Amino acid sequence: MLAYRYIIGIAILLSACAQVGSISGGPKDVTPPRIVSCTPNDGQKMVSAKGIKIEFDEFVKLQKPNDNIILLPANIDYEYELKGKTLEINFQEPLKVNTTYSLYLNGAVQDITEGNDSLIQVAFSTGNEIDDNEAYFMIFDAYTRKPKKNVLIGLYDSLVQEKPTYFSKTDDKGYAKLRALREGKFFYKVFVDENKNRIKENDEVQFASPQAVLLDSAYSDTLKLFVSKPKFKLYSIDASFITPYILEVAIPNDYSFQELKFNGIQPIILDSLPEEANKLRYILPKYVENLELELDTLNKKVRNEKDTEELTLIENIKKLKLFPNDFLINLEFNSPIASLRGEKGDFSLMNVKDSTVIQLDSSQIRFKQNRIELNLNNQTFKRALLQIDSAAFCAQNNICNHQMNMILEQKVSEDLAVLNVKVDTDMDSWYIELLKNDQAILLKGLFSDSNSILFQDLEPGSYTLSIVEDINKNKRWDSFSPFDYSGPEQRFTLEKTIKVKANWEHEVEFKVP
Repeated sequence: MLAYRYIIGIAILLSACAQVGSISGGPKDVTPPRIVSCTPNDGQKMVSAKGIKIEFDEFVKLQKPNDNIILLPANIDYEYELKGKTLEINFQEPLKVNTTYSLYLNGAVQDITEGNDSLIQVAFSTGNEIDDNEAYFMIFDAYTRKPKKNVLIGLYDSLVQEKPTYFSKTDDKGYAKLRALREGKFFYKVFVDENKNRIKENDEVQFASPQAVLLDSAYSDTLKLFVSKPKFKLYSIDASFITPYILEVAIPNDYSFQELKFNGIQPIILDSLPEEANKLRYILPKYVENLELELDTLNKKVRNEKDTEELTLIENIKKLKLFPNDFLINLEFNSPIASLRGEKGDFSLMNVKDSTVIQLDSSQIRFKQNRIELNLNNQTFKRALLQIDSAAFCAQNNICNHQMNMILEQKVSEDLAVLNVKVDTDMDSWYIELLKNDQAILLKGLFSDSNSILFQDLEPGSYTLSIVEDINKNKRWDSFSPFDYSGPEQRFTLEKTIKVKANWEHEVEFKVP
């Protein structure tokens, strides 16, 4: 089987013959094939061989050898052949003189049973000198700040170069060592190579720098880099129906929603999405099967599903918690509300403790767009059943609601806790997140006058805190951008978990490193 290569690179070595780093493993045998012997040896000089012979410690199979067997520099052609435990690489022409070569098996060799593979590099020289410079990297997830494994580290002669001149991958601790490097300036890109083509795609987890590093015998730094998945950059209008009456629209950052036009429809802005500065939701006054949006020279056609057949909540809610001073309930439906029936008993509260029933009157019920607001001020209960009778309200297409039941829990101050966080940081612009079960539930920022932050009305449980350096003051964490090399923003998490008890005020100190 013939395989001709035209590529660029060098990477990492593990064992007497080559360096091996596990890329993946099966549930049972997680050890990839290992080299027993190879000719020429890794690091050998004055090589004049017509090929490379590598023997493994078990029977192996090849995985996409045309893509994953790589000889760099790519200035000669070669063939490969697998015979049981032995892989032979046969050069089709003489090697160039005084040149350091590296053979990479980038997941090309797998064990027969579990398909475990690894990144293997064999480096040798045709001269009496071999390139021996090294570079070291530690890669972390930018959001969690935990080590990130299986990240490809690439060194490039220029920023526009697609495939790396040298490459390696991080181990389980996020560490990678590139070796057998020539002296010179290199740019670096690090990314999770999902399609294993050694090309950084804009939608892959990544980081890159426009600044080059000088590698020579005196270079010993370990670069600590943080990778993240870039936000998708829009060049056109993106729109889709959330429900037949609610349209979500995203536009490129350089445009304004004020210039957005809808063909024959005047929708109302429903709300904006706090995590997306260029995204809005609109509610349509009537059902349309096809909708065309225009923004300057951009346009987008959106096809709707069939009209609403049942008036339902956008998010099914079976239980709601009401906190102190929290007496308004907003229920969002899949269609605009057109009318309330207004009969006694349409909306009622049954106290679970004593089964007493309170009827809500018209002064406590309002509707606007697709939302119904219930005012429960002066209603006292521990647990209550909110009951909404069928056909209590209807949409514009004369579809009415079915009977609805929802449990309400009313919290009092004695059920809850207070958390006072004292932050020590030199950052000029930042915000703090309170997280429960790794989900951000509260956000506070920006702070300039005081670094003492108070979180009130917290339910008992375990919480964590994170602080984000909010450089652009948009109150959200921004990942790396491959378009202008900005980000990712620094994010720090308090190491200890905070145990919050009811009817208790807790104090925590958070020093940002």
